[in-house]
Amino acid sequence: MRTILIVLWTMGPFGCGQAPASTADASPAPAAQAPVASSELATAPAIPVLGSVPAAPGAAPTQAPQPRTAAAQAHPLVVDPPKVDFGAVPPGARKSTTFTLRNPTGSPLKIIDAKPSCKCTDITPMKGVTIPAGGSVELQATLAVPRTPGKKDAKVMIVVEQYGMTVAQMEATATLPIMASPEYVEALKGVASGTFTLAAGDGAPFNVIGSWGLPITQAQPGAKASHSMTWTTAGVNGPLPQWVVVATDRADAPLIALRIRHESTGTLFDKDAREARQWFFADPLVVAGRMDRGTKQQLELDLESTNPAARRIPLREGWNAVTGATCQLGGFVCTLAESKLDGDFVRVKIDFMVDKAPSGLSVVPVTITTATGSGVIPVAVLVP
Repeated sequence: MRTILIVLWTMGPFGCGQAPASTADASPAPAAQAPVASSELATAPAIPVLGSVPAAPGAAPTQAPQPRTAAAQAHPLVVDPPKVDFGAVPPGARKSTTFTLRNPTGSPLKIIDAKPSCKCTDITPMKGVTIPAGGSVELQATLAVPRTPGKKDAKVMIVVEQYGMTVAQMEATATLPIMASPEYVEALKGVASGTFTLAAGDGAPFNVIGSWGLPITQAQPGAKASHSMTWTTAGVNGPLPQWVVVATDRADAPLIALRIRHESTGTLFDKDAREARQWFFADPLVVAGRMDRGTKQQLELDLESTNPAARRIPLREGWNAVTGATCQLGGFVCTLAESKLDGDFVRVKIDFMVDKAPSGLSVVPVTITTATGSGVIPVAVLVP
């Protein structure tokens, strides 16, 4: 028997978590922040639980199963290979592989359920598939890597009748020629400052020429293969942005994005408006890269449903009907090119043009509107 299972994975910012419902209609556009010089840069499925079985009238009571020994706890379904690591891949890449699910036992194994670890993973239903004794089925998987750098993983949890759960895993690291370490800004639990390093994988020197999101400084400006950067939240009023963006003079890595981890970001960012309109941005940043004035490119972004039906919340009609895209910063022009429903996602394409924008790093608030409300996504662009 040959069974095909497709896994699509994009790592959104909110994972599968859902924020409390609210009545807000739209989130406010983030204020544009001006770049500055580099010397002082701008600011499971439930596993069946076995227990005793009540005895029939007149019959001797059955005994609850005894705990299995460590040697007996190996899952009978063999996932081959158990994990696939695609290694370093470009942001936004799609990588495919095939897992073989083997039944080496002398009895059939029935898959009673198979669920993704996150809604960002899409799978073909496997419920009810039986693998014969000594047989196997194939699980084909495609990993859709996010458009921002960093390590991501995806899992498919497979529950087998009488034996519980086993897992097929995939991992990839979205990599640019210049990478940040750590890949995020850790501002949780009152942490107000910290450091990160930008390093070129090939050892070639580069300059840091601007930043956005938080105040950032570098100890020793100049062309180097590695830069030590210091960030602070001092002087930032209101909620923190979700990202820090750093600009370099390297043509193949003009913009480096680091996610900000803070109590006001992640699942809490834009939560009221998100619940009201019943969608959010699967990747809450678009990196347009380096663009000359007068040029245009088509940018892609995904809207993801908040899945109100799973929480018994009435679905609002039109959440997936995209009606417009607008740039909220002068010198840039945005128009809606295309939108297409794909399960719990809407794949959106916008035409983004640099018109009379100033030179340097800009993060442009772009408003996406549907019939149920609007949301704002930042687009990072470096204009020579």
